[in-house]
Amino acid sequence: MKKYILLFLLVSILNFISLGQELIGERINCAPIVTATTAELMQHWANYYPPGYLKRNFDLGLQEPDRENLPQPEGVIDKPQWPPLPENYQAPAFAPQTLGISFTGAVLSDANAFPPDVMGAAGPTQYEVFVNGRLRSFNKATGVADGILNANPNAFFSLVTTPPGTGQITFTSDPNVRYDRLSGRWFLTIIDVTVVQATGAIAVPNRVLIAMSDGSTITAGTVWSFTYYQNPTYFDDYPSLGIDANALYIGTDKFSIAGAFNNTKAYVFNKASIISGSPTVYIFDNLISGITGPFAPRGVDNYDPNNTGSSAIGYFIGVNNGTYSTLMLRRVTNPAGSPPTMSSNISITTNTTTGPVKVPHLGNTGGNNGRLDALDDRLYAAHLRNGRLWTAHNIGVNSSGTTTSANRNGSRWYEIQNLTGTPSIYQQGTMYDNSTPNDVNQRNYWIPTVMVSGQGHAALGCSIAGSNERINCFTTGRLAGDALGTLRDGPGGASLPGYTSSSTAYNPPSNPGGTNGRRWGDYSYVSLDPNDDMTMWTAQEFCDATNSWGVRVVQLKAPPPVTPTTATPNAIAPNQTSVNVVITGTVVNGSGFFDPGTGFPNHISASLPGGIVVNSTIFNSPAQVTLNLNTTGVADGSYTVTVTNPDGQSATSATGILQIDHNLPVELSSFTAKVLQNGGIQLDWRTETEVNNFGFDVERLQNYKNEKIQDWEKIGFIEGHGNSNSPKEYSFEDKNAQYGSYAYRLKQIDTDGSFEYSNVIEVDAGKIPDGFVLEQNYPNPFNPSTKIKFALAETQNAELKIFDVLGNEVITLFNGVAEGGKVYEKEFDAVNLSSGIYFYRLATDNRVENRKMLLIK
Repeated sequence: MKKYILLFLLVSILNFISLGQELIGERINCAPIVTATTAELMQHWANYYPPGYLKRNFDLGLQEPDRENLPQPEGVIDKPQWPPLPENYQAPAFAPQTLGISFTGAVLSDANAFPPDVMGAAGPTQYEVFVNGRLRSFNKATGVADGILNANPNAFFSLVTTPPGTGQITFTSDPNVRYDRLSGRWFLTIIDVTVVQATGAIAVPNRVLIAMSDGSTITAGTVWSFTYYQNPTYFDDYPSLGIDANALYIGTDKFSIAGAFNNTKAYVFNKASIISGSPTVYIFDNLISGITGPFAPRGVDNYDPNNTGSSAIGYFIGVNNGTYSTLMLRRVTNPAGSPPTMSSNISITTNTTTGPVKVPHLGNTGGNNGRLDALDDRLYAAHLRNGRLWTAHNIGVNSSGTTTSANRNGSRWYEIQNLTGTPSIYQQGTMYDNSTPNDVNQRNYWIPTVMVSGQGHAALGCSIAGSNERINCFTTGRLAGDALGTLRDGPGGASLPGYTSSSTAYNPPSNPGGTNGRRWGDYSYVSLDPNDDMTMWTAQEFCDATNSWGVRVVQLKAPPPVTPTTATPNAIAPNQTSVNVVITGTVVNGSGFFDPGTGFPNHISASLPGGIVVNSTIFNSPAQVTLNLNTTGVADGSYTVTVTNPDGQSATSATGILQIDHNLPVELSSFTAKVLQNGGIQLDWRTETEVNNFGFDVERLQNYKNEKIQDWEKIGFIEGHGNSNSPKEYSFEDKNAQYGSYAYRLKQIDTDGSFEYSNVIEVDAGKIPDGFVLEQNYPNPFNPSTKIKFALAETQNAELKIFDVLGNEVITLFNGVAEGGKVYEKEFDAVNLSSGIYFYRLATDNRVENRKMLLIK
């Protein structure tokens, strides 16, 4: 215990020392670009090492750091997932993805290598399998090898591999491949290894090799550009690859030529410089300080085209060198700059982890040495999505998915948040066998990678095997709305099938194994389809025949679009060139509409029968899209709606949810009124559809409830839109409604003169001030007529008279009972009177008020 306390103190001190320090990369000009076409490279068909000399069928003598029995951070949680699940949680029964095209990309007999180090990626039209000993292209639509690229990587990279000396031999190892959608190019990376042929010992420092295509589709005429970085002193092993808009991120473990582990290293290759033909790289060496830092650092993929400029950030991540249950992140700021800078180590605590165990498999005849190597707890891939980082590795677990007395391997995955601040685990989960008895004979899940799509659905791929199970490929995943920390199809063991079904044992004589078991592989990968951002592809390793490994690729199809169930509006008129209709469905088991946005060739689309033309399809949400339609010449009737997602999967409404009807009326969906702050009343209304709509008369009535004779008054006219199937908004302001109660209605008039009335709405403009109002006549001065308005708060007798300047009565405009709350407006016609000053007087039971006015002729 004391040594662990001292160890944590040392870690804390080292973290404090490095806190806030930004490292500046060392700039190196890479080897000059050399080029060759695919056809020229295919002509280099040759063995670059003697027949029977299988890659890593010997020990390179690399002394990997001892990752057994590392200490755990204080307070770490020993649970298989985070956050904790609700009690009695039941995982959904439906698989997150369905399996599509599947094919075997390479086998032992044509790769001639142990292990294959499985790698593969999807491009626009092809899938590239890249393993030790074989680089092969496939037609993505059929899964059939297209014959365009089919080479030994030793031959493919022969223009840039280290020339072997006398008694030496050079081969390639540890492949990585990506299709970079942002540049429309393929990138392949690998290291070379030069050994003494007689002993297999490393002879010289090695090279990091890079190949880049000149386009998105690989043909015989594709021009490949090759470059490399030459290590001056050390040997780089286990390279990773991440790509973003700025750079290629390659992390390596660094060894002496004698095989002693030295440290880890990060390469930031400027992508633009490689494309332009003058490749440069910035090297950040010795990422581990004392015991703190990323072991086997992974360069992180990022698909965001806007992550550019001086504020851009790239990432490396790995497990901590000195403790379990800790990930170490490094940020690279301004990765395309000169120079980029790197942060110090950033620690992220996970639930408990521990080293994996060797994997038993049905038919093993090699005893303990014949079990399969699960390497250690290193990460196998990493990528960024919507500001969060996803990655996975294998760890030792028990039947509860925790690490105490681990006797099987589980695949642990993470989603990490707040990368630009203080990173932390957003969710994490473990795919493991929860079968009993709790012994070494149960299923193992190992060498996992995880990928998440633009929809937020995730897929995990790995190998599976156990004492009672053959070695197979496996995939599972989660949907975006699933409970955090969970995968579907798990946890569980032999009852969960893999996507291959091996029936043979794996005891290859050329790979007998040893104290660490038989070498199985250092990589696997799940790639995202660059056409639609929703389909995923995984490449995993299995036993394809007796004593042979195979690499099986499978397409992981996203859930289909939702079935359209409603259209809003549900009826539209024919002969419309631009009509919006909102289509809605219900999300079930991850189904949903989707569009990847700009930068992708495939998009969501829709179709309708009967000659209806879809002008555009706009993605609103997984449950809703908006269609803009052209109904010119379309007959009346009911029509179905089919929506097709970018991946080609379609869903059609069960019945005709959309009507075409030439007799459609004007559909008024709302009619409201509100009192304005500065006086007056504003009317607002909305139509969803209009057919032959000439316009609207706005009519008003005072004291609607008390009016015995409904004498509606037209106070305005608003022109309609004629024919329309998109929502239209209308507004009218009644500035003369200052106080009292009012009622309003709309008289909708068709172009043929027919009309109909809307519903009536009522509004109170406010109380009559002081209970008595006599307004100034309007207009004033006037000629020859003017209007006088008055209102009383209470019902009473009232008299309104006009007098000349001498006090003579001219006319009585009103004499009777005035209803409370009603606004009265009376007209005074002075056509027979001479110019001059006149007075008008309002007298009630308890009040009299006079005002003057001026007649000018």
